[in-house]
Amino acid sequence: EQVLVEKRRGRVPIRQVSTTGGLFPRWLDANTLEYGSASKHFVYRVSEQTTDTTAIRLTVQRYKPTGTLALTGARIITLDNRRVVEHGTVVVRGSRVTCVGECSTSGVDRVIDVGGTTIIPGLIDMHAHHHREHRGFRPRHDFEVGVYLAFGITTNLDNSMWSQNIFPSAELIEAGEIAGPRTFSTGDPLYRGDAPRQNDLSTYEVTEQNVQRLASWGAVSLKQYQQPRRDQRQWVSHAARKLGLRVTGEGGDLEYDLSMIMDGQTGWEHPLDNLPLYEDVTRFMGEAKATYSVTFGVGTSVWNEEYWWAESEVWKNPRLQKWLPWRTLLPHSRRVMQRPATDYSFPILAQAVADIIAAGGNGAIGSHGQAHGIAPHWEVWMAASALGNHGALELASLGGARFLGMESDLGALASGKLADLVVLNGNPLDDIRQTANIRYVMRGGVLYDSESLDELWPRSRPFGAYPWIDPIALQTDVRGTDFHDKATRANPPSRQRP
Repeated sequence: EQVLVEKRRGRVPIRQVSTTGGLFPRWLDANTLEYGSASKHFVYRVSEQTTDTTAIRLTVQRYKPTGTLALTGARIITLDNRRVVEHGTVVVRGSRVTCVGECSTSGVDRVIDVGGTTIIPGLIDMHAHHHREHRGFRPRHDFEVGVYLAFGITTNLDNSMWSQNIFPSAELIEAGEIAGPRTFSTGDPLYRGDAPRQNDLSTYEVTEQNVQRLASWGAVSLKQYQQPRRDQRQWVSHAARKLGLRVTGEGGDLEYDLSMIMDGQTGWEHPLDNLPLYEDVTRFMGEAKATYSVTFGVGTSVWNEEYWWAESEVWKNPRLQKWLPWRTLLPHSRRVMQRPATDYSFPILAQAVADIIAAGGNGAIGSHGQAHGIAPHWEVWMAASALGNHGALELASLGGARFLGMESDLGALASGKLADLVVLNGNPLDDIRQTANIRYVMRGGVLYDSESLDELWPRSRPFGAYPWIDPIALQTDVRGTDFHDKATRANPPSRQRP
């Protein structure tokens, strides 16, 4: 407290020693300060005013499946130019699709008959907030991660998330240490503007330093909020363009959203409250190729998620009960708000995004982490009110891939794309709510039972095997002849539960 008083009086010298981030600072001695950021460790010497920088290069084996698998006898909604195969096969080699439709299974290592099911691409949630419960301490059995994969979300963009939390999580998922969706992030948000203590955007030079800091962690996009001035938002867009990053923002106000797109942002999240949208706006957004990530659930004066809490007893969903702690599921889902259906705005919001897409723009779903697992499906179901069932599926997969700039790898079932798919027990073209009636989930060629997240291909491994089973032993038992029994004995059912 005395130091703060002296600082206000101008008696305490302040010197900035880093523009690239400084986490966990610690004095090694009276002259030496150490700190870190992303994959770099810094040692600053006060008397010399010099910094030694060490880049930490740590590599681990990425879990990449091998072998070939065929899923046969299914209806396939490819989202590739609206192609639907009424009775066909998906062949996967390693982590990628090699054939969709009429495919030979000769020489395929394993064939699974999924007759009577419907296969769709994995869902892509572009406004996630899924990784916030553990504050940097990542459990291998992470319910926030697992529940989304169990509900068919194979990719997400987790915006405005603590960099120390989200990027290690994403790497653990890619390494096969955690079962969860493929994860991207913006890292820490850019919203401080001219805040007196933490001024992220005071000048263009400072803005560029902060954008470079986020990129060093692995950010693929940047998330801005409404606090910065317009020139500061322009600085962010310019710095992002130089590094090949996308920029999204907290939407809401029409003039604000228009200015964001004019200044180079690639899209925005949260719904516009100006309803309905007229042709001048939808045509502008369409010709700008902007992405409207609607975030239906938290939209407008009455939040649309309340419709779903009241529409059914969500807390009785057996899959949610399996994956979520009761304090996360029950308290808010058993006491609900009853309103007439006409109080809810989602049909008008859905029409707005449909008009933007019709004008050449793009849309995406974003569950905002409101109801882990099931909320992305609510987004799809609400979108279907204006886009139709096929259009809602495109919003849920293809639209997110385009927002990420990764449509060459994600968003549709086609030869060469990553093998991200969901096997449904019903047909969502007839009943959009069948998106949540899931049998299997595949992410990057790894096939899971959707209820338990037990791995079915290429290894036979129960979810409870994370991380108690020796990975070397796993490599020697790919076919799973007696592995499941051994793993069950080693990990009794109480330990297998997430």
